Amino acid sequence: MLNIIKDGIKQQIQFILGDITMHSIPHLPIYVTDLSISYGQKQCINNFNVTIYYGSKIGIIGRNGSGKSSLLKILAGMITPSDGCVDLPEVASAYVPQLIDNDNALSGAQRFNRALSGALAIQPNMLLLDEPTNHLDNNNRKALMGMLKRYTGTLIVVTHDTELLSNCIDIIWHVANGSVVVFNGDYADYLREEELRRSKLNDSVNWLNKEQKKAHERLMHEQTRAKNSRSEEHTSELQ
Repeated sequence: MLNIIKDGIKQQIQFILGDITMHSIPHLPIYVTDLSISYGQKQCINNFNVTIYYGSKIGIIGRNGSGKSSLLKILAGMITPSDGCVDLPEVASAYVPQLIDNDNALSGAQRFNRALSGALAIQPNMLLLDEPTNHLDNNNRKALMGMLKRYTGTLIVVTHDTELLSNCIDIIWHVANGSVVVFNGDYADYLREEELRRSKLNDSVNWLNKEQKKAHERLMHEQTRAKNSRSEEHTSELQ
């Protein structure tokens, strides 16, 4: 029974997405201007500016609680930002939230299929997914990724799934420390760039530590020289 459910879900999603893809109407550029997200004293995102073009495949990454899901909801038009604005011209967006285990009657894959089917029923030109592979087994994950690669509309996904990021995404938004770093390139390129950045940062830190050590040694040398000079002057006065 489980294998039949898997195959059924896989085939149904493929059919729906294939039909939606053919009817996706391009939208005008989406402008995100000075967008900020805060909760009380916590500033998650501050003054984020970006332009989203039709057909972009964006993966949003970052630690839990950094504001990723809130950003996705703002782009879906579900909530308003703390500050700034999002211009959504001619956008028919479909949003699938992160699913929670609260339905014992359906499997995670079945619940995701139901939610995705409902979202795609409006024939969206922008699809927003929050952790879509969390409850999918390997077969359904691969099926979903295959469908997302064929989807011609704008795709924005919050995910920790590195395989999805590697196969379906060409722009990375990294949410961290109150800002969103936009990287144009796939996940492998992003990792290489991050490694290079960390290496340069480590080199800078090492250089700074060496300079601080040299400055400390010069200070100690000057203090010792001054102390010796004062001692010599005192000895001379006694004589």
